[in-house]
Amino acid sequence: MKRLAEFGVHLLTTKHDVHKLLDYGVKLDRWGFDHLKVGDHTLTLNLEVEYPNAHTILSAVGALTKRIKLSTNVTDPFRRHPVEIAQGIATLDKITRGRAVLGIGAGEIMNLAPFGIRWERPYTRIKEALEVIKLLWSSNPRNPVNFRGEIFGLENAYLQLKCHQEPRPPIYLGALGPKMRELAGLKADGWAAVSAEAPETLRLHLNDVKRGLVKRGGRIEDFYVSATIYTETGDSEEAYGTVEAGAKSALAMSRDILENLGHKIVAPKEISVQRLRVNDPQLMDRLKEIAETIPRNIVERTVAIGSPDQCIDRLEEFLGAGVNSITICSLSKDDDRLYRRYAEKIVPYLKENYSD
Repeated sequence: MKRLAEFGVHLLTTKHDVHKLLDYGVKLDRWGFDHLKVGDHTLTLNLEVEYPNAHTILSAVGALTKRIKLSTNVTDPFRRHPVEIAQGIATLDKITRGRAVLGIGAGEIMNLAPFGIRWERPYTRIKEALEVIKLLWSSNPRNPVNFRGEIFGLENAYLQLKCHQEPRPPIYLGALGPKMRELAGLKADGWAAVSAEAPETLRLHLNDVKRGLVKRGGRIEDFYVSATIYTETGDSEEAYGTVEAGAKSALAMSRDILENLGHKIVAPKEISVQRLRVNDPQLMDRLKEIAETIPRNIVERTVAIGSPDQCIDRLEEFLGAGVNSITICSLSKDDDRLYRRYAEKIVPYLKENYSD
């Protein structure tokens, strides 16, 4: 039977000021959502909004809530050394008494290049970072750890802080390419899929994750597969108009997904989630041009819009593709209305019909 282990929310930090973000953290906890994720960027596509520090926001939300899991979606080991990530997540785990999850990925040029940080050898860096973080979480002053990699190294290193969870918080790897998805299966506890995935592309990409799981002797049944899905409820036409721009931008930066969905495009490699430079006006114009070519039938494969029943139907397709962790991302102008509809009508139905 298809299983739904958790139902969460990716809260767009670009939509609200920091105080409203904290309010929503409390509300989502009260309304019964299982997991709250926030993006971890320095810059973003919209130049007119504020973008606060994700780890600070999560710590504040953690102090105000009681049950909801908290994670970045996702942080990276370029701006932050693995020791800072390990200590930070351990601290969040202490604050929340065991509700921290590490969402980590290989980084994005938009958050690095303007600040003089080179995006080099992302696979090696993330692979070593995962090893270092796990080692540090197992360490203490009486049991230091050592590691010598091509990028990172530890010499009699330890944290003076123990995670609340035993043996450690779970790790979700945000992975876009075949090698990274395989690495998720090999070294992480879950795969966080990009928001542009459709059920059919996710099913295809899950084969990469399974390869990694086979290599380590793991089982897909014990592994979290998390889809992030743009959504709006209400009249289908109005709902599509609400999500169209955001969904098209995500797809325009995901060439392999577009091609698998039958939309052949010619785009430079710089138009991608990891390589896009948001401070380059020419690239941003090209991104908009590509987005405008994407037809509605493809956009609709990647989103959940319309009535509660229509949203349920689409989310069931993701469950059928192998997802067991759903994360909705509201593009609505009325987040309260959307989250309440999900909490009252959609989540209860899915949990009743897809629970263990």
